[in-house]
Amino acid sequence: MNSSRPSNAKTCFDKLSMNGLVSPPPFVLSLSKDSELSRRPPVKPSRVGRSVIFFLLALQFVFSAPLAHAQTASKAIVMAWDGTVPSFVNDMLRDGKLPNLAKLIAGGAVADDVMAGFPSKTAPGFASLMTGAPPRVTGISGNSVPRAPRGQFTILESLAGFSSAPLRAEPIWAAAQRGGKKSVVSHIPSYAEERSDDVVRFSGYNSIAGADGIVTRKAVKSESSAPWLNSPASDAAPIEFEFAIGKSALVGLLIDDPVDPQIGYDTAVIAASRNGQEIKTKLKPAPPSPAGELFWSSPIAVKGSNNSDAKVYLRLFDLKADGSDFFIYYTRPMRDLELTQDAETSPTVRTFVGNGASILYQNGGLGRTIAKGGGGGAEARYLETILFAQHQLMETNRWAIENLPWDLFLAYTPFPDEAEHAWRGQLDAGLPTYKKEVSDQLRPYLEKVYRSSDDHLGLLLSKRTDDMVFALISDHGIQAIHKRVTLNLWLQQHGFVVLDSQNRVDLTKTKALYPAVNNGYLLINSIDRKGGIVKPEERDELVGKLRETLSALRDGEKPVVTKVIDAAVEGEARGIGGEVGGDIYIELAAGYDFDQRLSGGQLIADAEPYGTHGANPELADLRTIMVLNGPGIRAGQKLSNVRIVDFAPTLAWLLGLPQPKDATGRVLYEAFGEAQPTGKRNFTTESTEITK
Repeated sequence: MNSSRPSNAKTCFDKLSMNGLVSPPPFVLSLSKDSELSRRPPVKPSRVGRSVIFFLLALQFVFSAPLAHAQTASKAIVMAWDGTVPSFVNDMLRDGKLPNLAKLIAGGAVADDVMAGFPSKTAPGFASLMTGAPPRVTGISGNSVPRAPRGQFTILESLAGFSSAPLRAEPIWAAAQRGGKKSVVSHIPSYAEERSDDVVRFSGYNSIAGADGIVTRKAVKSESSAPWLNSPASDAAPIEFEFAIGKSALVGLLIDDPVDPQIGYDTAVIAASRNGQEIKTKLKPAPPSPAGELFWSSPIAVKGSNNSDAKVYLRLFDLKADGSDFFIYYTRPMRDLELTQDAETSPTVRTFVGNGASILYQNGGLGRTIAKGGGGGAEARYLETILFAQHQLMETNRWAIENLPWDLFLAYTPFPDEAEHAWRGQLDAGLPTYKKEVSDQLRPYLEKVYRSSDDHLGLLLSKRTDDMVFALISDHGIQAIHKRVTLNLWLQQHGFVVLDSQNRVDLTKTKALYPAVNNGYLLINSIDRKGGIVKPEERDELVGKLRETLSALRDGEKPVVTKVIDAAVEGEARGIGGEVGGDIYIELAAGYDFDQRLSGGQLIADAEPYGTHGANPELADLRTIMVLNGPGIRAGQKLSNVRIVDFAPTLAWLLGLPQPKDATGRVLYEAFGEAQPTGKRNFTTESTEITK
């Protein structure tokens, strides 16, 4: 996409206003500083004067109150859509395809130009959304982060940003606990050393025990001639196949079920051994469809890749009547959600899915993609895996919201982000690789992903009451990519990175590196780090040379690096850098992405178009949305200059909670039904009173 929005682009609010779904902001009676009255000497108001003032204030309340919910909020539901693209949302709202979001916007305040954190990735994005603090404060500078303390770790060492890196700022649910409220946190990305009382947390993404996969007759064979005990009935000779999921060996039979009127092989039987009494599931074939969920198995127990107890779901997408081939997809093995022993839940709630088959889809495992000349079969299969994962998340949230005590309910879905990664590059007309015929075929699939997220939103909206704030948030947008840049090759050519004879980084000679954490920043191998060589007095000169070298990188005549940011100079203002952040942040030209490899390949290589995020959040493509609705929120209010760090302080204000201790974001007073306070909100650990 282009780095700036089209001048004629309509916002969510503008489109809803045109459709009569929201009203313009109410008339508010006020006196400007330069008015005639304001220039007169101050006088003590008479009794009549005080009555006039009271009358004018009452008028202001009368005119503004109908557009805001009258009650004070006591509870809140927050729905998080990962990787939401405002322009795509705007188009779907215009066409009436997101009815629940349209309803939420019509009764609340909306921002569709929200600035993410830097880097604009999921782990730091949600850390900032939940704490109100930037990566420099939260310590989550990417989906993976450099290890600390620096003196004990080299620039080559890192931690997973989602579950291993310590969160250094207080999240909103900890502030809620200090305010005497209980929270449920449903699959919001989790972090290490994140401890709070009165919080129920579902951390499904910490329960992954393997990878998803496919099973076909062409890919697996059975060489055993051992007979089956209690073999299932079949009108044709059973065809056996063997395969493994994680550490579990499974055996299957293709049969012609006598009670199924379909001619030929019509059933796949999956068992733990060659015994009909140990059958785990019977699968019937069906092409992907809106009703495809009826053909998924119940959760099946397996051993994960680490030999842990896990479960998977299976889906038979295709079975040839002559038994010559079949196509089974299985979800990645997942450990059960940690719920109390006496919790009465369905297997669907306990067995987390989390994502669709994105990697298999992009690698061609689900069939030839439309971009590669396919007819849409791969996309239909992929879409059904997304809808299945979305439904599992919805059922978990339905159960939790109805059965657990909570004042603050925070829910997450990885969609539309996952699908945006797969398809944004094909939908962006700004890329030179754009093909309208491909875009036109893919767009309906992406719309269905957004509509599934809208259905999820609708489920949660149906559970709200009049005393609840409801918010929709997102962590970043998506930019389209068609080229990748291996910065370490460029740094090697200019002597900043040195490899040894085994193509490993030589820390005794390397001055700066684009690390494997791949967060859009360089690390300087400074002497405060283990194995570092760059002295403090050498840093300025090194940064100058890096800036000059990076700015000289060209793709033909086109500059590839468009901005170089020194965290030592701009870090505090931008909320970047710090002990576990980057040293030099880099912005690439539109359409280019980072390749973190050390060696091999080209310096600048063409890529199959895709979507990504992680770059400078000032870019228009990486902006996202935020919607606030409920008591205290002015209906029809369009918000601007909003950042993701503003969410937690604003939510705390609306619920009367103490401010998260490390928040630097602002309270979005302009979203409120009342006039902006003239005093300051006095956030303390005990109260949130307005002080004059």
